[in-house]
This record gives sequence, structure tokens and C-alpha cells, in this order.
Amino acid sequence: MQNAAREVERLGIFFRDKAFDFETVRVMWYAPAGGADLGEVLSATRRIRNGDTDSWFREWNRIATVLLDRAGGLRDDLSRGNALLRAANYLRTAEFFLDPADPRRGPTADRARTSFDTGLAALGVELIRTEIPYGEAELELMYFLPRAPAGPGAPLLVVCGGFDSVPDELWFTVARAALERGFAVLVYEGPGQGNLLRRYGIPFEHRWEVPSSAVLDWAAAHIETESTTGVGISYGGRLLARAAAKDPRYDRIVLFDYFPRMLDAFTASIPWPLRSAAATMPPWLARIVSTAGRFDTQTRWALANARWTFGAADLPDLVAKLALDSGDEWAADIAADVLLLVAEREHFYPKSLAYRFAERLTGARSVTLREFTSAEGGELHCQNGALNAAHEQIFDWIRLPRG
Repeated sequence: MQNAAREVERLGIFFRDKAFDFETVRVMWYAPAGGADLGEVLSATRRIRNGDTDSWFREWNRIATVLLDRAGGLRDDLSRGNALLRAANYLRTAEFFLDPADPRRGPTADRARTSFDTGLAALGVELIRTEIPYGEAELELMYFLPRAPAGPGAPLLVVCGGFDSVPDELWFTVARAALERGFAVLVYEGPGQGNLLRRYGIPFEHRWEVPSSAVLDWAAAHIETESTTGVGISYGGRLLARAAAKDPRYDRIVLFDYFPRMLDAFTASIPWPLRSAAATMPPWLARIVSTAGRFDTQTRWALANARWTFGAADLPDLVAKLALDSGDEWAADIAADVLLLVAEREHFYPKSLAYRFAERLTGARSVTLREFTSAEGGELHCQNGALNAAHEQIFDWIRLPRG
């Protein structure tokens, strides 16, 4: 409850609705990477009704359309590319709160991807999209070739997202910054994400070593590199950590930010007296949680997105699926260097869980835990709104000399 109270203190920049406000800060988070402009964000937000998801979609879609129309008449490649990338981010944002079954989701996601790819091409970014077998499906990879003079042998960043990100978003989160620093970047989707979810209906799988190892196999066959650093964003931090415990090919891993078991995050949002019942989710508690979702945007969205991405029929089924991720017994098997980021005012889980996880990394070559504070502006989950501060920590840590 203290975490939630502190979060209210920090939010309210754009909206009273905490979910709307956090996601708008998330849009602005990408301004340093070319994903937003303040005037455009204000143009959208001043027309959105607090907590109204239809107006949220309409206005972000509107400002994206304004940009797409303008970009079509621009002769300057740099201007056109930057406009298209901002439009892609606004379209991702427009789609965010839509119900998984909403017919607007698919077309909006397609427009966002087209805008993203066209924008990168205008900027001269070399991107290879490819697919690799994943069971009976195809797992999509995005390989950003290193910029000259790095060339072959450049250090490689392998990046995965989390509970609600799409692969293209990770360009703004970390891929662009890595390319500017001479890295090659490989972004991939896993089950519960991207096309594996949308096209094939494959839900999240906590045994993330399966998609991760397939991606590292592809990298070994196609990329010459001096070192491999894994970066997991939000829930992707937990997924990456487990993958690194099972597959020793990561030299370093960055948990950006640390994330606990999804069940722990879910139960942390339930009032303390009711948490003991959350593990079994009896019908009476399911009714309480579902009722809360009618009045709280964050709860309503999180439940709908979780049922979709975990392939759950209802709330008790969701809890049962989350419980399949039974614990952190594998943490001691991580042998890589580990950078674990955490936010002072983390609101998805008690931040003490990050410190406990760090204590379990007894087999790691090194462990660095960095807590970002409100005094430096990085106190929100994944340093939302403080992208430069996060990049400074991540890339300086990667550059540390190691014996």
C-alpha cells in the first residue's frame, strides 16, 4: 500500500488516472530516442477524457495520422524517418488499452509496423527481419546491423521485452542507443509476445530458455561478435534471468528492471488481508478482483492483457497458469555478470524482492544492483521518463573492464 501511495505522489502529470498517466510518461520516455515530441503528446492528451479508453485510442490514432500524412510530403529523409517513428510509437500507444478482441487492434498494429519499418529505412538503419522455426510456428527476429566502423565482431546486445511491449518498441528502449555506441542488436519475440501471440496464439511460457536458446543458436550461425549481453525489459528481466541460468552463452545480462514471478506481482496488487487466498483464487475473491477492474483502468487492463497473453480462460485459470512459475531455485546457476536495476517507487511489486533476488545470485561472476531514486528522476518502473539515466548506467556497466 505504501508503494501505491508513493506512486500517486509521483504521477498526475498528464492525467488523474494512474494508468493513463504512466503510459503517457512512457510515450515521453522515448523522446530522447526520437519516439515522441512534447507538443504532439500534449495535442493528444488534452483531448483525452480521463479514464476513457475510446478517447485514448482516438486521439493517439489521430496524432499518428497527422504525422503519417505530413511524412508523406516530406522530401528530407531524416525528417520523414523521424516523423514515421514517432507515428509508430503513437500507434502502439493507441492500441495499448484496447480489448484483445477489439477489431481495431490488428489494423493499428499493422500500421505501426509499416510506419516503423519505413521510418528506419528513411533513416538508413540496416534492419534484417527474419523468422526461425519455433515448434510449428515461426519466431520473429529483428537484427540491427552494427554501424561502421564497428562492423563484424562488434559486441552484441540480445534484447527481449516483457508483459506488454512489442518488439518494435525496444528500438526506442535500448536498440537505438546501442547502435549509436557501436553494438549490433538482436531483438526477438517470445511466446506471449508479438506474432507468436497474435498470429499463432502461443501464450507466455516461463521456461524462457527455449526461445532464448533458439535465438542464440541463430546468432551463433549468423553473427560474428566479441561478446553477448542479454537485456530483458520489465517482465523480460525475469525471463532473461531464467534463460541465462539454463544457457551459459550470455557473457552479461541486464535486468531492466528486475521483475519477480508474475504471480508475486499480481498478489502485491491485492489488499494484504486477502493475499493468502490469491494463490487459489476462490470464486468470492475472483468476483472482488473483477469488480475492482470495473472502476480502475490499470486493474481492468492488466487482467485482460494477462488472460490474453497467458492464454487463460478466466481469473482462476490465470492464477493457475502464473503458478507454473514456481520460484527462483535456478538463480544460483546464473554464471554471467549481472546488472539488476530497480526503481525507488516501483509500483508493480515490493522492491525488496529485487534485493532478495540479488542475494540468490551466488554463482554470478559479479552482481551490481542499482536503485534509481526520485532525486535523480528515475524512480518509476524501468526508469520510465529517465531513459538517458538508464542508458548511462547500462552502457557504462557493460564497458567495465573485466578480467
